Amino acid sequence: MLIQLNCVGRAEPADLAVIAPAIAEAAAAVDLDHARLAAVLDWVQYRKSFRAPVMVRPFGTEPAETGPLAEIAIDVRRAREMTPEALAHDIVQRLSKALGIIPDVHECIHLEDWVRPSKSVVWSFNRSYWRHLAAWDETFKHDYAAALPGGVSDGTNPAFWAEQIEAFLDTLVRLDEWSELPDEIQVLELGVGDGHQARTWMETFDAACARRGRDYLPRVRYLMADYSPHVLERARQTLKGYDHLVDCLELDFRNPIHGLEHLRGKLLFAHACNLYDNLPTDELMRVGDRAYEPLVRASITPGEVAAIAAAHGIAENEIVAAVQHVLREGPSAHGDTPAGVRFWADVWDAVHLEEMYVEVPAPSAMRVAPSADVHLDELLDNMPEWTRVHMSTVAVESFAQTLQLLHHEGTLVAQDIFVRDVGEYAAFRGPGKLEGSILNWVNGPIFALVGERSGFRVRLEPFTHRPGSNTVVLTARHRDAYVRPVGRERELVGAH
Repeated sequence: MLIQLNCVGRAEPADLAVIAPAIAEAAAAVDLDHARLAAVLDWVQYRKSFRAPVMVRPFGTEPAETGPLAEIAIDVRRAREMTPEALAHDIVQRLSKALGIIPDVHECIHLEDWVRPSKSVVWSFNRSYWRHLAAWDETFKHDYAAALPGGVSDGTNPAFWAEQIEAFLDTLVRLDEWSELPDEIQVLELGVGDGHQARTWMETFDAACARRGRDYLPRVRYLMADYSPHVLERARQTLKGYDHLVDCLELDFRNPIHGLEHLRGKLLFAHACNLYDNLPTDELMRVGDRAYEPLVRASITPGEVAAIAAAHGIAENEIVAAVQHVLREGPSAHGDTPAGVRFWADVWDAVHLEEMYVEVPAPSAMRVAPSADVHLDELLDNMPEWTRVHMSTVAVESFAQTLQLLHHEGTLVAQDIFVRDVGEYAAFRGPGKLEGSILNWVNGPIFALVGERSGFRVRLEPFTHRPGSNTVVLTARHRDAYVRPVGRERELVGAH
């Protein structure tokens, strides 16, 4: 049996003293080829996630004659509280049910059939949360930003924006001197939060222009784009004083070009913070020379179904229909909006994802995303044995489309929890739950590859303006654009 210690650096040796005997006991109790099993010991750092302490992911709906049989995934953070005997029993039961050795007489209620992760109903929950954010905030009497890890966003850091704006002004001055600066300086923010990032950008830009004697602010057209009308309205209120420079647009981030076609080739600056980690993704796994992808099924345990039914006066056999109704119509569909939100929140807390693996028969024939000229076999070549990574499916498509909007001297800056190297997937990288939404790490190397194929230079650098930050800064510019000298990287690429 292959055992992967993805909890190194988090778990203490004493934690594994509980886990290891349980795995050994469980392995001895099942009549299976142990060489075809794997155990992955994760440390799920999120307070809420879609994971049970122990889960089994079979390879296929029926055990194959060759290849891997199943992966046993254990969250050490929670499983360490169990006794070795109880943990071993849980592993055996779940393994036996997953492989059809014994029937599952206490099967969960399923909210969907097996689907690729990006198509799961959990993303409908996520999208509906942002659409109906005002109802959540009113019901629970708090600002959604309070759910951010650490309660802080790096998107409003003054030192970061001072650095970015200085570089942007260099570009504007250079274009001005070449008589190529457009009459309107088009700026786009994707995912606007509470508007303080936009205000920081405006104030920093205003001050930098005054300091350098440049009257560029009146020429700025700042477009705030988000798919939540509540978020947009609140952000607009934050931008008072700059209203005449700002436009708002409800936008589907999955297909940004659809709403922003008029900006193709015109954007001089685009930025996003904590956007890509909130977009649907599929995943990819390598075992030997084969490629697999997980399928998921959103489910609720019988005990949790009974508790939700009792708390909200809904028959157990009507839970699924009630969930679908709320997702389609919003929490008011429950009859009373606060009651609908609380029902929705209880369901969200209870939802977990069952998983199974299916083989990808022809990785070279599958693109990472429709607008990205990158295929799955290229990702596999750089993946170690028995490694599972995000494909960041929708985020990559959104990124690839946004690149098409950039002016030839334009810049895209994204702050997010990017994985910078595939080796970082030797630890749990999501998804986690934040109130009614999802948080996922983003596969940075794919972004870099997609950008390269599209003619862009992409850099992924740690955010250095707050100690302990997990934020990584992605910067993308056309390969033939002028590159501002920074530190030791003093070079001009395609300088005029």
